Amino acid sequence: MWQSRRGARRPSPQKDISEYSLWHLLPELVLVKIFRMLNMNERYIASLVCWNWAQAFNLPDVWRVFVLDDTVLTKSKYNYYLGWQKTLDHIRTSTALDKMARHIRTLVIRPMANFYNMYSFMNALSAFAQRYPGSLDGVIALRYTFVCTLAEKENDEVFGTGGEILRSLQRLMGHLAGLRDIELVDLLLERVEGMHALDQVSVVCCETMRVLKLINITKFQVELLHPGVFINLRELHISPQNLGDDLLYLLAENKLRNLHLIQNEHTESTGSVGRRSWRDARLRNSRLRVHLRLEGKPRHQEIIWQQGAPVKSILYRSPYIAVSAVSVLTTIEYYGTDLEVYGHLGLPRFHRSASFHERADGALVMLLRHCPLVHTLVVRERISSATVLLLAHTGKNLRRLFVRANAVLLRADWPRSPEWSPQFYDWLRGAARSYSRTEAEVSRLLGYPWCLLSDKVFRALRLDLNQSHYWNT
Repeated sequence: MWQSRRGARRPSPQKDISEYSLWHLLPELVLVKIFRMLNMNERYIASLVCWNWAQAFNLPDVWRVFVLDDTVLTKSKYNYYLGWQKTLDHIRTSTALDKMARHIRTLVIRPMANFYNMYSFMNALSAFAQRYPGSLDGVIALRYTFVCTLAEKENDEVFGTGGEILRSLQRLMGHLAGLRDIELVDLLLERVEGMHALDQVSVVCCETMRVLKLINITKFQVELLHPGVFINLRELHISPQNLGDDLLYLLAENKLRNLHLIQNEHTESTGSVGRRSWRDARLRNSRLRVHLRLEGKPRHQEIIWQQGAPVKSILYRSPYIAVSAVSVLTTIEYYGTDLEVYGHLGLPRFHRSASFHERADGALVMLLRHCPLVHTLVVRERISSATVLLLAHTGKNLRRLFVRANAVLLRADWPRSPEWSPQFYDWLRGAARSYSRTEAEVSRLLGYPWCLLSDKVFRALRLDLNQSHYWNT
């Protein structure tokens, strides 16, 4: 129906009902935490939100941790053979270093597929430090991981670094006079290069170094002596193929506190130090604590045993390795009077039978019975609720017991032992009938509220072996 224009009602002007949040008024401490979780490109985008966020972009605390990857400080450039590629932008790099280099405390170089960008950035950082002496003295931690699996093909062969990339890394470490924490992972160097990899940093940081992590510095068995030069070193992470009698002697003289022997999928199956050398190390350094750890998807399904070492912890962080009776018996034989922590972290990716005779229940109980100093036990495999009760009852010094809820079978399938009284056997069978009763009895035995862990919580479990306690993340 047609209506005259004069008679039509004019629409009333809409009121502005939009409401603005108070994100621009966030305190500086909160903004710093937000910006730290972003990479460099995301930080720049976040700085365009408002004036307050733009000011937060330039805060010193935001740049205390600098992370380099394949996209940081790069520009797109067309290559006739490879198409569009990300290449390092030297002008942006120079500008960024002028503004933020003095604020960096931790430098992280992640595994990068573009080796030339990584090489160019390390050279640019070394040239900047040489041009402005003391500009990088605030850097106290360096994390460097090489992509040794980039060239992995059908033959499963891996390649390490070396050559110009290694020399650029050495030059960079030579300019970081304030380093106290270095982590070098999977360099897989040849023998000669590995023996001289830390020449410059051992001269510059021989007194300041506190934590040193050298994981698979060389591809084959090569004893490294550089860690023994750092006289104030308190924590050393090293692969077994880089440890030897002479290095162990130097570490014992320097009063090293924690020695972590770490294996992964690139670690060779050699590197066991002699029993006599470990005995001498015990005499020279009574506070030495050795920790054995196997992680990733290793080629060899067992830890390289160090007979006679003061091993305080044995941890498996590999989803493909299960508890075996042979491993437990070897642990009891070698470290029965020293072991304090034992467990398998992460979620398993293997099948384990539900039958009692094929499970690891008996091995775990035997471990606690013959290793009286164990105070932390981590169990991720199938065990019965009765086994959980026996573990809490058997461990004389057990304080921390972590068990996956999805791995516990509600059963009392233990045959009666002649050592058990009728009252104890009735208690075991009764308490194992429900999860709530099992948790209540374990809480009573351990002396604090205890419960089974979900897979989400168990996956995030972390153990601080240096402080002999745990935390969850």
